Amino acid sequence: MLAGVRRLRLHGAHLAERVAGQDAPLADLEKFDPELWQLMLVEARTDTGKFVSTTWRRSYPGEDWWVVIGFGDTVRTLYRASQGKRGQGEDIVTNGPLWDLAHKVNARLVAADAGRYP
Repeated sequence: MLAGVRRLRLHGAHLAERVAGQDAPLADLEKFDPELWQLMLVEARTDTGKFVSTTWRRSYPGEDWWVVIGFGDTVRTLYRASQGKRGQGEDIVTNGPLWDLAHKVNARLVAADAGRYP
């Protein structure tokens, strides 16, 4: 899905509203290294299984930041979260047909990105 260090785009109006008045470590959050972040959620289309966005957690001493990354490495939003926060709710699935579809689509995308197709 996402490999290597990437530079995230921090230009959205919604993002600007979310970070106003917060001490978000934007310079550090802009440098996205999946080795230092934890994937928390994947939002996928229910009809195709294709990813719409991913939500990642970046931990710092005493605080966590959740960052929602959409198309083109653009940060849709970010927010400070409690250190015990988990992505849960009735719309969150961790198994079943939609989970299987998203997993299959992701496997194809990763394989295509690596130059092979399963």
